[in-house]
Amino acid sequence: MSVAELPASAIRSTLCPDVMIKVAANRREREGAFGLIYRSYLRAKLCRPNPTGMRITPYHLLESTDVIIAQLRGETISTLSLVRDGELGLPLEQIYPEVVRERRQAGLRLAEVSSLADRREEPARFFGLFCELSRLMVQMAHAEGVDQLLIAVHPRHARMYCRAMGFEQVGGNRDYPAVNGNPAVALQLDLAGGERAHPVLWKKFIGETLPPQVARSRPMDTADRRYFEMLAQQYIHMADASEVVLQLPSSWMPAPMAEPA
Repeated sequence: MSVAELPASAIRSTLCPDVMIKVAANRREREGAFGLIYRSYLRAKLCRPNPTGMRITPYHLLESTDVIIAQLRGETISTLSLVRDGELGLPLEQIYPEVVRERRQAGLRLAEVSSLADRREEPARFFGLFCELSRLMVQMAHAEGVDQLLIAVHPRHARMYCRAMGFEQVGGNRDYPAVNGNPAVALQLDLAGGERAHPVLWKKFIGETLPPQVARSRPMDTADRRYFEMLAQQYIHMADASEVVLQLPSSWMPAPMAEPA
């Protein structure tokens, strides 16, 4: 892809000129992200098989969530989601309710980094690209006045987030039903004071301010929300009661599918 063909809503990866990074803005881009999340989570035994070949959470259907993607010649190769605190709260409240409650009571605006996935298996191989996706995500959150970003990660990855990106651990090791009971720890990134506390790391990680047309929220439209709701419904009935992440709000549930004749 030549420089002239790069959309105004995207930036080019510094790691590979053929990779572009952007906020997903249409059905095809979100399908690519949800399919990648599913394959990545299934490979890591973080979810169960389902017939849609996608992992779609209720948070993905909210206007307050954005999906950020990296594409290589049209294929989504890496993704993460920015979930702002809102109608359904935050995903990690399922196991860290007190962490979220304390911050809300302090008047902090919160968001969560969620649904990280890459076509490569080892974090050490894709961490550089993940940092570039995170740069866009952090700049979006910071511009919107988010005070803290939260994330639940596997304990063996926590040190990498803290050393390379300035996260701090705020919650101990707990089993996380939403990822098949795998262990997690809670981390936070202080956006309100991060630049003052870690100026060198902040400059290296966040970099120069991105153009507004790149760092802009792109909510899912009504037609796509209905489309992805219908797909999610196909595996909600297969889910164990502990898989809270798969429980769509009742107000969004389409009419029950007809039983086969």
